[in-house]
Amino acid sequence: MLAALAVAAQLTACLGNDDPHNSGFTFVKPTNVRTYIYANTTSDSLIMLSLGPWQISSDTPEAQWVTIEQMKGIGNAIYALGVEFEPNTTGKARLAQFTVRDTEYPNDAYASWQYLQHATRGDGSMGAAALVKSIKSSDQWEVGISYDTKSRPMQLVVRSPEGSREEYRMEYSETSSLLSIRTPDGTVTGTMDNGYQSERLVGSGDTIGYTPQYYSNGVQMSVSAAFNYVSSSYKRKLAYAYLIGGKDLSPDSLHTADSLVYLCRWNVPPAGSTTVPEQTVERYKLEYSQTDNRYQSVDVNQLFLGMENCEPLQLLSMFRLCRSTSIVKRATSGSAAIDVTTELNADRSVKRMVVKDSRKGTEITYDFEY
Repeated sequence: MLAALAVAAQLTACLGNDDPHNSGFTFVKPTNVRTYIYANTTSDSLIMLSLGPWQISSDTPEAQWVTIEQMKGIGNAIYALGVEFEPNTTGKARLAQFTVRDTEYPNDAYASWQYLQHATRGDGSMGAAALVKSIKSSDQWEVGISYDTKSRPMQLVVRSPEGSREEYRMEYSETSSLLSIRTPDGTVTGTMDNGYQSERLVGSGDTIGYTPQYYSNGVQMSVSAAFNYVSSSYKRKLAYAYLIGGKDLSPDSLHTADSLVYLCRWNVPPAGSTTVPEQTVERYKLEYSQTDNRYQSVDVNQLFLGMENCEPLQLLSMFRLCRSTSIVKRATSGSAAIDVTTELNADRSVKRMVVKDSRKGTEITYDFEY
């Protein structure tokens, strides 16, 4: 354990050299001076070795949103302390700094660290974003969603006009950092970050996740320029290529995809078969309104192609990078256009969304309940 402490720690104490007394700290966690957490991240841990008696103090009086399990202790001991965070519903990122000092030699042995909590949750929505419980469309689709106490989706049910039902269930393991989702095609799992999101989910018959490579004229582009979101199973393959244009994709940043390439391939033949699968490929240039897409839990942009073409995990924003922070106003493909208008609630969440498709001559209304 002591060897692990020495290797893992990047955050160490300042030590005086005037007196060879036995004091100082070594940290296993946090490993950096600043730890970044999301608006709905509620817990972490502090692991340190202290050679002398110690006490922790807050350097930011407004940091009551952080609670450390124990604020003082004895020397020659290893401490593993729980750290709790209140959800950030302020609409702004916030910072808390703490310092631990040797109580016998406070000017010689001390260390400081920070927690920066983003204004947004791990799914890209604002910390106080309203939780969408149901979506009903004028073409008779229905979506029902339930959440846990951390505003994470726990269940999603999609009902089609024909009466078919698809269900998704999410399980989050805090101890193993494992995200498990039961889909209609089977269970997929992956390692999640402290925003409760995974970049890749894998199951026996399905693979879902980001592919941070996109090729333009044979040249690979970086993820900040473009990336693919792919859901592939033995039944079908869905691929969404988001062209970002080098925008900042960090939490709390404002970013929109310039265009979208949508591919749906079904009746996928087994490996080695010469049968050509059926597929649809559509390309859209995207224009955006001034309406923010982060004040409700779901990504409403996923609905402009219709519920039959909506990928449920993207609707839930289980893959944050796919959420543009503004709501699409128009999507054009050649001479055809899809126009989107929204009506908002007082808290800026979407109350109603209307999608007009000039190609199909349709107008679909989506009503959101919270």
